[in-house]
Amino acid sequence: MKVLALEPYYGGSHRAFLDGWIRHSRHNWTLLDLPAYHWKWRMRHGAVTLADSLRGRNEQNEQFDVLFCSDMLDLPGFIGHARGAVAHLPAIAYFHESQLTYPVRHVDERDLHFAFTNLSTAIAADAVWFNSAFHREEFLQAATDMIGRMPAGLPDGIVSLIGQKALVEPPGIEPIPRGERPPDGPLRILWAARWEYDKCPEDFLPH
Repeated sequence: MKVLALEPYYGGSHRAFLDGWIRHSRHNWTLLDLPAYHWKWRMRHGAVTLADSLRGRNEQNEQFDVLFCSDMLDLPGFIGHARGAVAHLPAIAYFHESQLTYPVRHVDERDLHFAFTNLSTAIAADAVWFNSAFHREEFLQAATDMIGRMPAGLPDGIVSLIGQKALVEPPGIEPIPRGERPPDGPLRILWAARWEYDKCPEDFLPH
């Protein structure tokens, strides 16, 4: 199977995830990506820019069987800009995180434009994959809450439809080489999370 993968933010955990899946997959992957910086602009223009990249490839009459994208892509925007090249392809959207639930310092800071981009991508996809059951349930609840606050609601049953095509697909990790523990010296503990306020790094440091 030939997979067209789209990643507007090809760096960090997004890159590690895709590289690992492609490396261990039995399928044939083509990756269109953008560098990992200015994430807000990537979400705004990624659909246009990646659709332009795809048009260049289509001059070679390249054919695909399925479209695979991350939550950073405006999927319906991409389909619209790419036009007939991908309109017939089944689409899978993989949600590493979402702007409906990503932690913010204050609720008023949440940019609902990006949250709605995530929601419309989930609506447009044929399958929506989440990296954990917790994330899936959190997303569906947040989508219900956001739609309830809209001045004009979406069609009834939208969240239920997303839930019906939502699956949990853990990202997987590469094997970690294990060395022997040095006989002397202090233990070393790895902080594996983001060094940001929502992870409470201050609790990790000695007082």
